[in-house]
Amino acid sequence: MKNIYLPALCGLLLFACKSQQNNSAGNTPSQTTIFSIAGDPVSEQEFLYVYRKNSVGRDTATVAADADLREYLDLYINFKLKVREAREMGLHQQESFQEELSTYKEQLARPYLTESSVTEQLVQEAYDRMGTEVNASHILLALPEGASPSDTLAAWQKAQEIRQKAQAGADFGDLARRFSDDPSAQSNRGNLGYFTALQMVYPFENAAYNTAVGAVSAPVRTRFGYHVIKVHDKRPSQGKAKVAHLMIRTHSDMSEEELAAAKARVDAIYQQLVQGESWDALVRQFSEDKATASKGGELPPFGTGQMIPEFEKSAFALKDKGSISEPVKTPYGWHIIKLLDRESLAPFEELQGELEARVSRDSRSQLQEEALIARLKKENSFTENKSVVQNLYQKADSSLTAGRWSYKPAALASQTLFSIGDSTYTVSRFVAWVNDLSYPPQAVAPQSLLERLYKDWQKEQLIDYEEAHLDEKYEDYRMLVQEYHDGILLFQLMEENVWAKAIEDTTGLQQFFQQNQDKYQWQERVDGLVLNAANDDVLKRAEAMLDQAPYPVSNRALPEPVAEKGKLSSKSQQELGQMLAAMQYRPEYKLQIEAPQATGALFSEQLQQAGLAKERYEVKKIGAKQPVMLRLVSESPSALEQIFSTQNPLSLQVIEGPFERADHPVVDVVKWEKGRYRLTQDGRQYLVVVNEVLPAGPKKLDDVRGQVVSDYQTYLEQQWVARLRDKYEVRVNKKELQKLLDQVGESR
Repeated sequence: MKNIYLPALCGLLLFACKSQQNNSAGNTPSQTTIFSIAGDPVSEQEFLYVYRKNSVGRDTATVAADADLREYLDLYINFKLKVREAREMGLHQQESFQEELSTYKEQLARPYLTESSVTEQLVQEAYDRMGTEVNASHILLALPEGASPSDTLAAWQKAQEIRQKAQAGADFGDLARRFSDDPSAQSNRGNLGYFTALQMVYPFENAAYNTAVGAVSAPVRTRFGYHVIKVHDKRPSQGKAKVAHLMIRTHSDMSEEELAAAKARVDAIYQQLVQGESWDALVRQFSEDKATASKGGELPPFGTGQMIPEFEKSAFALKDKGSISEPVKTPYGWHIIKLLDRESLAPFEELQGELEARVSRDSRSQLQEEALIARLKKENSFTENKSVVQNLYQKADSSLTAGRWSYKPAALASQTLFSIGDSTYTVSRFVAWVNDLSYPPQAVAPQSLLERLYKDWQKEQLIDYEEAHLDEKYEDYRMLVQEYHDGILLFQLMEENVWAKAIEDTTGLQQFFQQNQDKYQWQERVDGLVLNAANDDVLKRAEAMLDQAPYPVSNRALPEPVAEKGKLSSKSQQELGQMLAAMQYRPEYKLQIEAPQATGALFSEQLQQAGLAKERYEVKKIGAKQPVMLRLVSESPSALEQIFSTQNPLSLQVIEGPFERADHPVVDVVKWEKGRYRLTQDGRQYLVVVNEVLPAGPKKLDDVRGQVVSDYQTYLEQQWVARLRDKYEVRVNKKELQKLLDQVGESR
């Protein structure tokens, strides 16, 4: 079963999981039946719970209260009809359903298994620290978390010795290169740059923030080992930078020529910006970050440590709004960055939700867990038999650290280690749990390992006990589980009756399309293309080439020898490989090969092995003394853009239609008649080629298949619900409904 949820719920179950949510609005809802389906009651409590929660965020301001509730009641009845059908089919008994529900229950339980008071303290501390950025270096002595006491002591002593050397004046960077187990220390001398709260593991962060500038910390233990930290600087937070960028993409598969062309292109754009050309116009025309090009290249605000270093450094180096950087290289390509604004650290109230989520994923969560376990012990009457626990610890031996405990409980087997509520947990249960574990040999003392395993098991049992009783303690949790139960149950039925059927029933889809043809109509369109040129000379030359397809994209004469001992030379294979790499990204490209017959056969064999379709290449026989040529060609006019970019990266841009009104501003201003039209806009020369004006008219199914499938799904669902209403009797408690209408009206 797929973990796709929202379509199945038809918009009903868009809810937030909040611990101990207050859902009382007006009077407390009762268990009185609000409606029934084939005799199965749905309570007022359940319906109002879902209605009130899903009203949050919905636009109900312009809808009368009674009309809104009646509409929602109708939707919820439809939802429950589908659930009833799923139960009739026995879908709730399937193993896949039970497994998926169990997974969701685990997710729903998480907010109830978080210690809110500790979280609040940690969130406030993180926010306070975010006002300061620390620049520090470290030396790491790697140490496994389960290291033996002797190994731990040795690592700590070595860390102390290194610290003493640093305090005595030894260069910290040299010490990092000599002693650090962090591989990056060989290049960065242990320096981590600037960081702020929630960017390092919590013990490391604590040590860095609590160490004075210029001082060296005491050894600090994290899950990676021991660290010795030297703090170089502390500065107020840089806040966030709001920037826009113009991007020219590069990737590892590009040839040297393509990489050079990308660099030349970005340099040319930068020079135009320096000369005062419009930022927005150049971004629209040339930026290859399609997600931002239409909005001036604008990016979301970011702070220290949130962008790749090269980009971040250049962005924060910009001081004045509107200033631009020189081209900056990152792993994604070339960027020109424009500073739009600088933001100081946002108020705590704005960041609180984000910080709570981050703290829950941070190593700080260990503190939350410890507080949670303490609370669960108190709330669930936890008691422990310490003498039995101590006796058990004496049974640890080398078999435990080897990965398989040989201990067989006898006299201790039935003795209670601890109890939670009315449940008892015996030695035999713990031993069985240990023996079910799969873990590698541990380099620790046997008793230390057993103590850790016992604490882990105890924690697991406390949390399991709490989860098993959540529905007794929290109404929110109980109702959420019911909603997820029904939603998951419904998914398979929706898949069979609506979603898959709409795609697979090609005959029904075609009939639906024909019956609703008036909904799927083209506006008047232009079939043609737009050439955007840097100057009139470029535009004239590009126009002259338009009628000379196919267009030569790349043309290479291969050096001798092209082939040796019955196979292509390494240089020939390299050149061919570069051509094939370009064809992989441009399916409109075709390869032309001019070679003597024997050499041409070798090329054909190589291309067949590479899996290139025969229609994508052509081998032309030439004389033995003529040079062997590899040529990429394209029928698409967009190839002209690449041809001209070898001379000037910004010289030409080609956009192919068809175009409806408002698709392209230049197309909108020319006469919509067959012909070629020249105009100037934003300092660029344009040629609009109108091959044909296509009249408004019906679309073909392939033109709008996605939209038609969606509409057909809606139609199928409506038909299905109508059948379910005929199959199952729906009875609404009109008297109780009127009471609810009155309550909701008063609460508006």
